[in-house]
Order: sequence, then C-alpha cells, then structure tokens
Amino acid sequence: MKYPVFFSLALSSATLIGATKDNCEPASPATCYPDDCCRTYCMGPENYGVNAPVNPITCNGDWKITIAGFYWNVHQDGMEYAVETEVIPTEIDERNFLINAHYKNPDFDWNFGFKFGIGYNTTCDGWDIGVLWTRYNGKASSHDEAEEDDNRTLLTLWSNYTTSSADQTFASDIQTCWNLKLDLVDFELGREFWTSKRVSLRTHIGIRYAALRQSFEIQHKGGTWSDETPHLSNTVDLDNDFKGVGIRAGLESTWNFGCGWAVYGSFALSQIYGRFHFDHDEQNRQAVAPFTKRKILEADDGFRVSRLATDLTLGVQYASLFCKCQYGIMIRFGWEQHLFLNQNQMWRVVKNEDESQAELSNNFHQRRGDLDTQGWTLTFRFDF
Repeated sequence: MKYPVFFSLALSSATLIGATKDNCEPASPATCYPDDCCRTYCMGPENYGVNAPVNPITCNGDWKITIAGFYWNVHQDGMEYAVETEVIPTEIDERNFLINAHYKNPDFDWNFGFKFGIGYNTTCDGWDIGVLWTRYNGKASSHDEAEEDDNRTLLTLWSNYTTSSADQTFASDIQTCWNLKLDLVDFELGREFWTSKRVSLRTHIGIRYAALRQSFEIQHKGGTWSDETPHLSNTVDLDNDFKGVGIRAGLESTWNFGCGWAVYGSFALSQIYGRFHFDHDEQNRQAVAPFTKRKILEADDGFRVSRLATDLTLGVQYASLFCKCQYGIMIRFGWEQHLFLNQNQMWRVVKNEDESQAELSNNFHQRRGDLDTQGWTLTFRFDF
C-alpha cells in the first residue's frame, strides 16, 4: 500500500501484455524494491532480463588497463596559403587577374599517437568508471616555387604587407609549416549490458577535457619582396589554441560471432566550453647584412565559446578469459574518426582595392574551418 501509483501502472501494463497470452490471464506486476534511502520510488527487479550487465567478470569487481597506439592523419579547412596563377606579360602588370588559377594547401602528414587509460568495473549493477588520455601530434608542410619567366606566380593570402602600388602581393617562393598538439582526457561512467545472446551495448556519460594547440608559419620570398632595396624575406607566424571542458555521452555496441571474435562500433558527442587564444605576427627581414627585422603586424585575440566534437569507431576485436575467468584480455583493431567543429580561427588577409586612392587596403576575417583526425588504432585491454 506504500506505492499505489506504481502498482497501478505496473498492473495496467502487465494486463495489456498478459492479454496476448493464450489463456488471457494477466501477468503479475514486477516486485517493488524500495530505495534504501528515501523509500520514495522503486528500483529495478533483481531478476534481470535482456539487460543483464556484462561486467564485472569476477565477483569483486575488475580493474582494467587500456593501452592503444594509432596512426592518424589530420586535416583542417581554410589552410589555403596562396593562389598559383599564370602571369600574362603585357605592358601593364596583370597579376591581379586569375588565369588557370588554383589554391595551394599544405600537405597533411600521417603520424603516430597513443592512448592510456585505467578504469574499474564495479559490482554496482555492472557500472564501470574510468579515465582515458589521448595524445596526438599532427603535421603539415609545403614548398612551392613560381618564376615569372615561366608565366607563373603565387598570390599570398596571409600577409599584411603592402606596397605603394595597387598590385596584389605575390611571391616566387613560399614555405609553410603547420603543427597540431592534441590532448583529450575523458572521464566516463558507463554500463555494458546484453540485449541478446550475442549483442551487447554500453551507454556512457562523462566529462571531456580538450586541448588543441596549433601553430602555422608561412615564409614568403621573392616577388613583391624582391622589388625592395635591399631584398626582403617575410615570415607570418600564427598560433591558434583552444582549451576547454564539457559534457560527453555516447553509445558502444559489440556484435559477437563466437570464439571470442566480434565487430564493434561506437559514437560519442561532446559539447566543450572553453577559450580560444590567437596570435598573429608578421615581420620582414633584410636578405643581406645586417639582416634588420621590421615588425609589420602583431595582434592577439581571445574569447570564450562552446564547440561540438564527435567520435566514431568501427573495427574487429578478440577477447578471452583465462585463469578460471579471473583475468581477461581484449585486442581491438579499427578505424577512428574525430571531428572538432570551428577550430580554425586564424585571421586571413583580404585585399580590397580603394578606387579613390588607387591602392589596396587590407581587411581581416576568420576562416572558421573544421578540424578532423582519422586513422587506424590498435588497442590492448587487460582486466584483472
């Protein structure tokens, strides 16, 4: 009589279910197990159905250690650093025209990284808790040359340098170097349970700390800078850093074929609140002694914002128990994809022609491109 509403609803549901039986007898309502603290609501039944927990393996709970190595590639939108175009040799310089033009992008490299985690499978309804650290360094670089004798030139997209003429700033030699340092720390609370004899699901919630630190250096030579006396070289140095903490939740699935072999897949979504910090520096340097440097641009920006991130995995695994089911191992090999929205906040330079003064003026805007990583991951897990 302590829970009239609960028993009324349970009995009504059970009656509808029982009506499908051959004898049309209503099924009994589930046994109510009051909460030990407030005794204001009922806990789930002790006799588990299809949602029986997978963990822990032993009666006293299990510690688990995860070690993973991966080989990933990284990309980011809005990294175009020049436009390569043909130069038409006429009496009037027409470098502002684009003929058979195409954008130049850095070549993003593959690189190794690692993961390390520790967790515990509790005896509390099969819950598990843990922390996982991911570290990855991404790189990209390029080197382009274009000579006017070959009717080619490179129009710059990041330099704030202008001359007295109304010509677009251009170079005959451009080198770029981009680096990413990615750190992710995920704190998770999850539960893995059986939905059938061979398929299990694991839902999890938690907190993610994310740090994405980018540096982008562009060196310009020749072209506009060779028109100066003495000749100059130019360097643009940009830093784009984001650090934040947010909520993360996801779903993992394991499809067992037997003999320890299975296919796994997972999806997670996180909303990270953090702070961007951005630096943009540019300087010219004389190409001959005394190699005097002149600062052209020195700017920084910082703001707080929320950013979305997604995680996807798909692969195969092998798992086994040994020593009378007191220990377990799992080996996974699969493909991972991670997407971090609106990470590129670096300032681009847009040159607009001022018709009243017959010269170019510089405007700045943020590209707001997305960053993604993907590649192969090999994971080892030991339960004890």
